[in-house]
Parts: sequence; C-alpha cells; structure tokens
Amino acid sequence: MSKLILGVDPGNYRGKTAGPYGVDSYRTAICDWFERNIEEDFGEDDMEFAYEGRKGYAGTLASYEDQFGGGAMYGDSKAHDDTLIRVLLAIYRYTTKYCPGFERFDLVVGQPIISHKKSEKQKLELLLRGTHNITVNGKPFTFTIDRVGVAAEGSGASMASPREGVYRIIDVGSGTVNCASISDYRHINTASATFNYGVETSGGRENADAIARAVIRSTTQLKWRKTDNVLVCGGIASDIMPLLAEHYTQIKPLIPQLNAHNGLQIHLPTFANAVGFYEIARLTYA
Repeated sequence: MSKLILGVDPGNYRGKTAGPYGVDSYRTAICDWFERNIEEDFGEDDMEFAYEGRKGYAGTLASYEDQFGGGAMYGDSKAHDDTLIRVLLAIYRYTTKYCPGFERFDLVVGQPIISHKKSEKQKLELLLRGTHNITVNGKPFTFTIDRVGVAAEGSGASMASPREGVYRIIDVGSGTVNCASISDYRHINTASATFNYGVETSGGRENADAIARAVIRSTTQLKWRKTDNVLVCGGIASDIMPLLAEHYTQIKPLIPQLNAHNGLQIHLPTFANAVGFYEIARLTYA
C-alpha cells in the first residue's frame, strides 16, 4: 500500500485537513465517554473513539455533551494528547471520505509561531510519529505516521498562495492569533508573533470588532504599517477583514490554492494553514 501525504491543522475549534483529493473539516471538541440514554445525532462529524484506554466522543456531539465546558484544550502549544487524538481523527475522516485503505502517512502539522521552537517541535513530532491503533465508531483502524514536519501557523499558510515580495499574514484562530511577516518566501521573526487571544477565548464571532481592535494594536507593536500588504485567513476571515480594513488599506483574504490530483482547487481562507502545510509536505516528501 502506498503512502498518503497530508497537511493537518488540528485547531482547537475546527480541524482542517488537506491532501491530494481535497479538504476536510470537523469540530475538534473532545469529551470523556459516558453511556447515553438517548443517542441524539448532532452533526455529520459525530464520533465515538477509543485509544490506548481512553474513550470519548468527538465532533459536534462532544461540543454539546461535554460536562466540563468547551471540549478543547487552549494554549500556545499543541504538543499534548488532545492534538494526537485530533490528528488521528482527521486521518480517519480524510481516508474514509476520499481514499479508504491507506495506513501509512507523512504529515506536516502546525504550531503557533510562539511555540515554533526546536524543543516543542520535537515533542509534537515524537507524539505523532509511530503506529497508532484507534477505534472510531466501533471500527478499529491502524495508522502509521512515518514522517512529521511542524510548520508555523500563519507563516505556513503563505505556501497556500505563494507570492514574492514582502507581506503580512493575520491568521485568526480560536485560541490564538498568529501574525506573520513574509519576505520573498522567508519568515521574518522580528516582525511576527503569536497573541494569546482568539475567537473562542474572546467572546466569539459576535465580538469580532473587539478582536479586530486587539489585532490592530498588537500588529502596530510589531511596527506593521497601514499600507503594508496584508492577507487574512482563519475561520472568521470574512467577518474580521472589513474591520481590519479600517486600519490596513491593502488587505485581502488569503485564498488557498490546492494542488490536487484532479487539478487546482480553490478553497476558503479557513483552509489556508492546512493547504499550506500540505504544500510543504508535498514538496518535502513526494
């Protein structure tokens, strides 16, 4: 059996996956297992899983049934067990949807810019690499992850729509906002940062105006200028971009372009990191 190359963005609110057949997304809430008297369906991404003694629910189901609120572990690092579960479920969903039978994988996943350090990258690589046995919705699966690359969120999204010159990327996530500066395909550390607030930790989509003001304040501290070329991605790109445009005059959505088997596919800005990660993986591992 041949190997599948994927880019996985295991976000705290939604996980996004990109690969040679297209993209997929699911709600990444996770909660502990319990016996349900009424087995209500909440969404097409409802999943029941078991992995190394841990049993639980994931998807929209978990976001409703979680007894302890949120169904997500927020923070500026993704090197923890919930990320492993999210990635394995992302692989399960992608292969089930597009290409059943794959068992071996090479991946590129993301870390916030602030934790894109050698030690944190190694933790995430060690967590994901190897053979994993997971049961999803009563069916066992064995996935072997051979190679793992870790890209910086926001910065990695640049590969979803690569271009020359100097530009900025604002990647608005559920728990963090990654702001990256790119110059001729290179990440500029001194003008990039992760800010520890996001959509779900700052009042939700309805609070987009306050999030936009915070992003403007944060990026001006990085010495970004009003006339800089700025690209916006993330789940609320369409809501927040007009608000950011009140300050940044040269602002556009980052539209991912996926090199799929059946030709070029155009996707929404929410898939920018996943498509960028896949492009990095495709160029590295193919």
